[in-house]
Amino acid sequence: MTEDRISATAFAQRFRDAVDTSVTFASTMVRQHLPELRRFLLEPNASFDEHPLVDDQELYLGDGLPVGQVLGPLSVEASLAWLWRDGKVPEWVDVSVCDVDPEHTYLRLTCCGRFTALERRLYYGSTGLAPFGVKSPTFPAGWESLEVSGRFDLRGCRMESRAPAT
Repeated sequence: MTEDRISATAFAQRFRDAVDTSVTFASTMVRQHLPELRRFLLEPNASFDEHPLVDDQELYLGDGLPVGQVLGPLSVEASLAWLWRDGKVPEWVDVSVCDVDPEHTYLRLTCCGRFTALERRLYYGSTGLAPFGVKSPTFPAGWESLEVSGRFDLRGCRMESRAPAT
């Protein structure tokens, strides 16, 4: 029996759909206009991975960064190239809008350290966007809801960027 594996085409489409969903969601909450051009800040190895690997899981230990550092800003294409490793992808990737400038909307991609090719190992399967989970922008202190507190300003990504290793 052959197990279902995620294809590069399906992964790229889910990435684009998750990004669009995240930007649409954020636009209902924030004051800023969110430009169509997007840039990405990747936070690799954001999971606890000291348990035994199973199935085809693989770790890329060299991806680790000091706390507070991210890769990027990256384009859509560079982000997809980093996330797709020999047919494997992070088991989960949290996607959230975190900043804006006059030309770009910036999204944080917080990534699991375990990579797999197996559909059944991907988180967020019920959303149709696996392995991507759409998250809200970071709420300001004291913010309660749109009804109570109203829209808010993005606070920025609050992380130091660095270029990915080549």
